[in-house]
Amino acid sequence: MDSRAATERAHQAGQDAWWVYLAEVLEHLRLPYRSISPREADNDVSVLVFATTPETRPNDGLEQWVRDGGVLILVGDPGPLAALAGVSAGDSVPDGHVVLSETPVWSSRPPVALHAVGGRRLTGEDVEVLARWQDDDTAAVTLRRLDAGVVLTYGVDLWQTIVRIQQGYAVTADGAPAADGTAPIDDGILKCEDGMVLSFERDRAMPPGEPELLPTYEHTYPPPSAVPMFDQPHADWWCLLFAQSLWWGTSQAGAAVPWLWYWPAGVDAVAHMSHDSDQNVEEHGQAAIDAFAEADVQVTWCHVFPGGYSPELYEAITAAGHESALHYNAMGDADLAVWGWPQMRAQYAWAQAVTRTEQIVSNKNHYTRWEGWTEFYTWCERLGIQIDESRGPSKQGDVGFTFGASHVSFPMAPVAEGNRMYDVLNLPLHTQDLAWAGHASVRDVILDGAQSVHGVAHFLFHGPHLHLRPPTRAACIELAAEARRRGMPWWTATRINSWERSRRGVELSVEPHPDGLAVRAEASEPVPGAAVLLAVPSTGPIVKEGKGSAQTVVRLGRTFVELTADIVAGDNRWVITP
Repeated sequence: MDSRAATERAHQAGQDAWWVYLAEVLEHLRLPYRSISPREADNDVSVLVFATTPETRPNDGLEQWVRDGGVLILVGDPGPLAALAGVSAGDSVPDGHVVLSETPVWSSRPPVALHAVGGRRLTGEDVEVLARWQDDDTAAVTLRRLDAGVVLTYGVDLWQTIVRIQQGYAVTADGAPAADGTAPIDDGILKCEDGMVLSFERDRAMPPGEPELLPTYEHTYPPPSAVPMFDQPHADWWCLLFAQSLWWGTSQAGAAVPWLWYWPAGVDAVAHMSHDSDQNVEEHGQAAIDAFAEADVQVTWCHVFPGGYSPELYEAITAAGHESALHYNAMGDADLAVWGWPQMRAQYAWAQAVTRTEQIVSNKNHYTRWEGWTEFYTWCERLGIQIDESRGPSKQGDVGFTFGASHVSFPMAPVAEGNRMYDVLNLPLHTQDLAWAGHASVRDVILDGAQSVHGVAHFLFHGPHLHLRPPTRAACIELAAEARRRGMPWWTATRINSWERSRRGVELSVEPHPDGLAVRAEASEPVPGAAVLLAVPSTGPIVKEGKGSAQTVVRLGRTFVELTADIVAGDNRWVITP
C-alpha cells in the first residue's frame, strides 16, 4: 500500500519512517510488487500489505476484496482497519521477545523467542494467534479468516525491529558489558557492539555440548572455556517470517508469485573468510598466504595503515587470487589513524598505492571501530566502497550473530537523509581467530545459523595468529574443509557484492499460459546459474520453452518449483508446466 503521505508526515515531524524498509526486504527477495492505493485493490492483486498504520478507513470495497479471496497483511496498529482485522492495538512494547506458534503460515520457525523492537499487544476475538509476546502471552501476530480471504496482523514493528537489530543505536559511549564477564565491551574504544540491540541476558546461548559457564570468568586469550554466544540471526528470521507470510498468502489466493533465490542454483548458503593485516609484518603475511593456500580459500585481505608489506608480498597476495580491501584504522596509533572522513580518504589512497588496486570496493574497520549511527556509510559512498564488513564482535562473549544477520543488506539512513538506503552493502562479521579470540565451539553454530536462513557465514583471521598459534592455523584449515563439506562455497566480499547487485537487477513476472506458466525475467546484467522459485503445486515440473531446467525443491520448509537458468542481460522467457 502506498505510504508516501505517512512517510512525508513522519519526516516533517522529525521521525523515522521505519516502514520504508519494507522496500529493502522485498528488493532482497526479488519478489515483484508495486505500490497502490486501497481503491486499486482488484482481482489482479492477491496480497496487499499495509506497512504502517492506515490513516483513514478505506472504502468498503477493501473488505469485499478480502472476502472474495484477498490476503491483507497489516503491520503495526491496525487503526481504522481494526474491525476488519478482528484485533485492536493495546499497550505498546518498546522492547520485547516474541514466541512463534506452530501454524501452516510458518513453514520454518526459529528455535528461540525472537527479539522485537517496538510493537503493540493485540487484543481481539475470533482470530488465530500466530505469535505471542513472551512476557505476558498476549497476541503479537494474528490471523482472521473472512469467507475466502484472510487478514494477517503483525503487532510487532517489523521494520524498526529489523533495522535496529542490524544497525543498532548511535555509538556515542561504551556499551554495558555482559554481567558474566565474557564481553567487556566497556573498554574505552567506541565500536559497533557499543550500540547493539540484542541482549547478553536474553539472546545468547552456550554452544551445544559445552559445559555451563563457571560463576567467575576471566576474559583472557585463548578463551579458558566456551562462553554464551549470539546463536540466532534474529533480524534474518524476522525478514523470513514476513516472506513466509507472503508465500503462504499467495498460495491461499491461488496466485503464482516468483522470487529469486539468494545464491546460484544448488547453493544453500555461502562462506566468507577475511584477513586483517594488523602489524603488517612480512612473516605474518606470508604465513597467512600459506595457510589460505592449504585451506584452498581466496580471502578478502583488509590492509591497515600505517606501514605495509613489501611490494613482492602484495604481488603474491594478488597472484593468489585474494581480494585487496581497506582496513580503515581509527585506533589513534598514527597521525591519520583517527575517526573522520579526511583520514579515511587518505587511508584509501594509501591502500590503492601499496596494493596497486585502482578500485577497492570492500572495507572492514580495524577493531570494529564505529562512531555515530550511519555517517560512516556516506564516506564509503564517496570513496566507491560498495560493501562493508565491519559490523561484528570484538569480544569472546559477543561472537555469533551479534547484529542478528547473515544476509547482506543495504542500511537505512536517518530521517535527516530521508531514510534512504545507502549504496553500501552490509556484510556481517561473526567471529575472529578461532581457537584464539573465539572458542572453537562457535564454528558450527555459526555455520548452522547461516545455513538455516541461507545467508553468509563470515570468519575473520589475522596473520599474527596464523603465524604464531598452530591451533588457530589448524582451525582455519578445518573450517574451510567443513564449509565445503556442507556445500558452502567460499566467496570474497567482492564476489558477494557483485552477485547481490546483479540479482537485484532482475525483475520477475509470471502469467498464465496454455501449457502452465509463462515466466519472464528482465535483467540489467547477466546472472548465470540463477534459480527462480515459485510456490505452486507441482507433479513434476517441465520447461516447455526456453533454456533451463526445473525441479521441485524445499526451501525453509516450503516446497517450490525451481527454474534454473542462465539469465542474460535483457529479456528472458520460459514456459513451465508445473
